[in-house]
Amino acid sequence: MTEINNQAYRKEPGRVRDINRLWMPVYPGLARQVVDVCTADPRRILEIGCFSGGVGLELLKIFPKADLTIALDMPELVVSFNRDWNVCDVPRIKIVETPLKGMRLSSVGYDLIFCRGAFFFLDSEVVVVLEMFRALAGGGVAFFGGGYGTYTSKKIIAGIADESRIKNDAIGRRIYNVLELRLLLQKNGLEEQTEIVEKGGLWVVLRKK
Repeated sequence: MTEINNQAYRKEPGRVRDINRLWMPVYPGLARQVVDVCTADPRRILEIGCFSGGVGLELLKIFPKADLTIALDMPELVVSFNRDWNVCDVPRIKIVETPLKGMRLSSVGYDLIFCRGAFFFLDSEVVVVLEMFRALAGGGVAFFGGGYGTYTSKKIIAGIADESRIKNDAIGRRIYNVLELRLLLQKNGLEEQTEIVEKGGLWVVLRKK
């Protein structure tokens, strides 16, 4: 497998944190869209990537019996996590510093995996997607991609869209279209396990039987 190609975001922890704060009003609606793909209440949730935190914490409110693991590939975000998200050291939350290729997780078998800003992390061999599939439990689902979500109001989007676009472009945002994404998944043997969703952005639902 090749290394993840776009590493520009890893050099910009300040900008990543700014983007995460900017998106605060989006997380509740985006979490609702994640819930829509669940067939049962998850007990183990994994959120991966540098844009993690906001949606995962919303999912804990929705699923009170769930635990959340957050996999971050930027040490600066691990150090600042509790401060950034205004959380205490809660037993239901575990932060793991790990590369996204060959994620160092103490265990696998997650019922639900979420990744916002996933196109920053994709390469020609979809390493991150294969890692998510490996980490899923049988019957589990992953939801990854990018966008504001179907439940986020036009007013909220209008209030942050320009600033978000500028800041994401500054850290190396990659834009995929539906055809590019479909061909990438097909090339790597994931056509049967995935469904592309265009509502609320461009997302992929990945299921493991």
